[in-house]
Amino acid sequence: MERPGREVSWPQAFKYITIGDAGVGKSSLLLQFTDQRFQPELNPTIGCDFSMRIVNIDGKPIKLQIWDTAGLELFRSFNKSFYRSAAVAILVCDITRRETFDHVAGWLDDAVEAAPANLTTILIGNKCDLDSRRTVSYEEGENFAKAHGLFFMESSAKTAQNVEEAFTMAARTVCKKIEDGVLDPSAKFAGLKLLAPEVSRGGGCCS
Repeated sequence: MERPGREVSWPQAFKYITIGDAGVGKSSLLLQFTDQRFQPELNPTIGCDFSMRIVNIDGKPIKLQIWDTAGLELFRSFNKSFYRSAAVAILVCDITRRETFDHVAGWLDDAVEAAPANLTTILIGNKCDLDSRRTVSYEEGENFAKAHGLFFMESSAKTAQNVEEAFTMAARTVCKKIEDGVLDPSAKFAGLKLLAPEVSRGGGCCS
């Protein structure tokens, strides 16, 4: 814990990436998170798109810089360059398409290989509003996440269920890692950018 009066640099921006098969709803989740709206038909992401939103975590504004990567195999190798220096990975599957869940392990391997060691990863089973068409159970997603040290939740880009929660929980987790000394905000590839120095009145990233 920083002592009162000591100058510290607060992390200002966290780099996020979204990964997963094409058509699982990565761009729709991002649109719901950044603009609070759902668009039934979105063009497939080509390469990588960028969005941004500022969230308040325990009184501190954190800028989330989110890189939305294409799920098409054509862009998979190219997109690995965006994994570097990411602080958070949002790994998405579609609970109505079994094959997208079967491919989650491969996407996770890509992230582990290319991203920093302390990457915070959330597995999202999207389209839970289509429960009658479900082919992946909640328990399967939860068990996979537990086995690989991930967070897990089901969401719906259409109804906004758990969309805000997923992105802000990830930011809160990164803050906690900084407070605990697991993440170094000054590290070159930590996926964090810093504010100008300010005076601490009591502690870590999000106190």
